[in-house]
Formats: sequence, structure tokens, C-alpha cells
Amino acid sequence: MGCWKVMDLRLRSWLPWIVMFAAGVIAYTYYQFLNPQNCAGFYVCRLAVEKASFPPVESTTEPMTPSLDQFKPLYNDTRRIAVCIVGGARMFEITGPSLRKHLLDVFNNTDVFLHSPLDADSHKLTLLAGRNLRVAKIFVPQTLPETKIIQEVITSWGSPRGMQGLLQYFNLVEGCYGMVKKYEVQRNFTYDWIIRARADGYWSAPVPDISQLDPNYYYVAAGSMFHGLNDRFGMGSSHTSRAANTRLTLLPVMHMRGLRGLNSESAYKAQLTVSGVLFKPIQVPFCIVTLRTPRCPPLPRGLLLLSMASEGPMSGAYCRPCDAEVNATASAAIVTARERDWDWPGIEGERVTVCDGIKPWAPTWRRIADEVYKRNLGLDEEIRDFQSRSREECIEEMEAFQRLWDIWDSLSPEIICNSAFPLKGW
Repeated sequence: MGCWKVMDLRLRSWLPWIVMFAAGVIAYTYYQFLNPQNCAGFYVCRLAVEKASFPPVESTTEPMTPSLDQFKPLYNDTRRIAVCIVGGARMFEITGPSLRKHLLDVFNNTDVFLHSPLDADSHKLTLLAGRNLRVAKIFVPQTLPETKIIQEVITSWGSPRGMQGLLQYFNLVEGCYGMVKKYEVQRNFTYDWIIRARADGYWSAPVPDISQLDPNYYYVAAGSMFHGLNDRFGMGSSHTSRAANTRLTLLPVMHMRGLRGLNSESAYKAQLTVSGVLFKPIQVPFCIVTLRTPRCPPLPRGLLLLSMASEGPMSGAYCRPCDAEVNATASAAIVTARERDWDWPGIEGERVTVCDGIKPWAPTWRRIADEVYKRNLGLDEEIRDFQSRSREECIEEMEAFQRLWDIWDSLSPEIICNSAFPLKGW
């Protein structure tokens, strides 16, 4: 009798565990039965799965922008790429969508970094809205010190904004590179390639495919060398990008090497040389949209201005929507005659069109740009007219733009919009 009591007590103590085990086996078997991959060979199982009615699963998150659902990279490359966009947003209604289509959305793994000084056009940066926005810094620029070393190594000759303009540009480049490196440390990985581009660059076609490039070289845009290297674009591996983007840090090193009186382009070449980094110029399909009005034909050491509608890759030459294109014969002659180590655009004269830009932009510039815009970007919508946007709409759109970034190290949307739509009494 005592034995039965002991067994009864044991059964009672084990009963909950037996029930839980049985329930687990039933649940696991049911799951396996409903999984088509696990029951594909059994007709009854397949029939049950096909006839089963499952409630729709609602997503708990919404895509940041419609473009995420439509994203289809041009290049099938899985390497991690950081793209630094630097500079002011002048004429960003023209350049912004081209940057998104032909630079930011051509690779699978592109992360975007923005380093831009605050001005009346900063609110236009909302046109960058899209996928993989990582770090944005829109800031009020401060005067940078012009040390003796800087004054000896760098010359401001040819710079429209003098020495401060050069230093501010160097700071934008190196600052964005620093943002990339900090993000790498925070996320514990290293980018395979880093691409730097200017915010005022209009892209007429996709950036070159990095799978066709050698990571042992740093790649710059051909032409517009000004006795150095075109410094309006660059792309390279993590190793080569350090030498190309530390534009302020390397000035003392260049000073120790005895380098003096360098303009921006020759300093760019020198910093790669002193760092032992090999470089290659390549043709890149973008131009810098400018409001400058150089004479045509340009002087021997002047500035070449191209039409935004040029068919060939302009590799960072100055351009604008042109209402006064030079005829094909004269245009080719002008381009061919340009000094190869100065403002020659790095391409045959027949493939680009010179613009007579002695006069300011034509009142019809938007219509002219729209035609080129639709041809090169393949989009139906017209260039956005921000004049119709109110201050309140600007703030609302900028707040939505802010939420797309992993890190918003920038001024508030109110301050950014106030720079374009100042309040009365300011």
C-alpha cells in the first residue's frame, strides 16, 4: 500500500511536466505540418496548407519614403559604400534629384552623409529624402584660423572667396570624412569605398561602377586640373580615401616637405603624393552648376563654361542651363584649344557644348533645365519650384526629413527654414 502511495505522489509531481511536454510536441508537429517546406512531399499536408486561411499580417513599420519600395540598384554590388555630400545647396532644385538618382541609388549598400553650411538654400536639401540616410550636419560656419603654415602652403589666387573660401571647403571635405569614420566606430564596421561629391553637382548619368575600379588607386574626375588634380569629386577605398579627404590635417606635412604656394587643385595632388597614394583620372558624368558669368571664349587662364545639356561626361566642369549655346564647330574648337593642365574638361570637344555665359541666367532657365532634366533623369515631374512653399510647409517637410536620418547633428528645422523664410521683425 505504501508503495502505491509513493508511486501516486511521483505521478502527481511529474504530471504537469508530462502535460507541458505533450503540448510542446503537438504544437511543434502542427507547425511542421503547416510549413510547406517541411511537408512538400505529403499530399494531405500540401492540401491543408493550400486551403488554410491565414489572417493578413500588418506591418508594424512603414517605409520611410515611397522610393524604398521602388528601389532597384543599377549595379549589383554588395560592398558597403559611404557617400559624402558636401557644400551649399545652391540650385539644389536642379542638382538634388540627380544626386539621388545617379549617385545615391545606383549601389545596393550606399550610406549617405551630409556636411553643409547653413544658407538661404539649405531648406532645399529635403530633396535628398530617400534610403540609407546616416548622418546630417547642417551648421553655421565659423571663421577658420589662417596660420602661417597655411598662408605659406596655400594660395588663394583664383579662389572667388579668398583664403577663407578654400579653408571652408577643406573643412567641409575633412569634416564629412570624420563623420564617416565616427559612424564606423559607433557601428563597428569599415566601409569598403568612400565617395565624395559636391551638393552643387548636376549628374547627367550614373557614377562609374566601382567593380571596374582598382582599390589600390584613388579616382578623381578628369580635366579641370588647374595644374593639379580636379578636386570636385573623388572615390576610393577606405585606405586611399584618408589621404584624399584629410585636406586640413595634411597641410603641415606638405609644409615640412617644402611645398609652397599651392592652389586647391595642386594641393589636392600634393596630399595624395606625400601620402604615397596612387591616383587615376576618369571621366565622370557631372558638372558644377554655377551662377558665375565668365567671358566667351574664355581667356587662356579663364574658366570654361559648358551647357548643362552637353552629351558627354563633363567631369566637374562649370555648367548651367544655357540659352546661348555656341554652335558645334566653334564649341569644339574652343574646347580643343583649352590648356590640358588647366580648364580642359577632359573630353573631346565634339562631345560637350560651350555656353556663352557672359550674361546672367535667362528668365527661361527653368524651362531649359526641365528639358535636360527629363532626358537625363527619365522623370516626368518638373524641377521643383520652392518659391511656392510657405515657411510652415518648409518646417513640416524639414521635420519629416530630419526623422529619416540615423543621426541629425544639425540645426533645428525652424532655424533652417527661417534662413529662407525670415520672420517679420528679424
